[in-house]
Amino acid sequence: MGAPQDWAPYSSVTDAARVYLRDPDLALDQLRSVVEPAAIKSFVMSRGFTEESWGEALWQEVLVTDGHRLIMWRADDDMSSPHEDGEPYRVLMASVRSILLSTITDQVLSTQYEVLGDGARRLSEVKLRMYTQLITRSRQKSATETDIYCESFRFVKSVDNGGLAQMQRLLQFGRVLSRSM
Repeated sequence: MGAPQDWAPYSSVTDAARVYLRDPDLALDQLRSVVEPAAIKSFVMSRGFTEESWGEALWQEVLVTDGHRLIMWRADDDMSSPHEDGEPYRVLMASVRSILLSTITDQVLSTQYEVLGDGARRLSEVKLRMYTQLITRSRQKSATETDIYCESFRFVKSVDNGGLAQMQRLLQFGRVLSRSM
């Protein structure tokens, strides 16, 4: 696959995945296993690269909501344990996760605008943060105090990371989630 096209102009998760993801068939099959495409009210996508000791690794994400759940598909390139011959090999780790929107306790949809010389504003960044009741860890500070850490999710689109159309789609996604909670 060449350079991905922008997914934001597409209203169908199927069409968007086909132009944006490296592994669209895998993503769509795994998403269809938990949600009917017609039930999807909104979606966003992200992808990027990380440098690993063994080379460049791609990660891909699709977030969808059916109005009751937040459904996340994620795939990461990784290196596996060595074969019997001692050679490690590349693998694609993919997962689908469903989280009930009722477990999201707080949602913050933030926008940042650049103020231009003439006083006009231009959208420059959108952040969606969600905090859940799902405890990921705790740390005892003293005999009577414990810090509890709940799972949270953060999604960012900016002028440099996705552009205007993806920022607008993240705003739309956050608003759909907010109306569904």
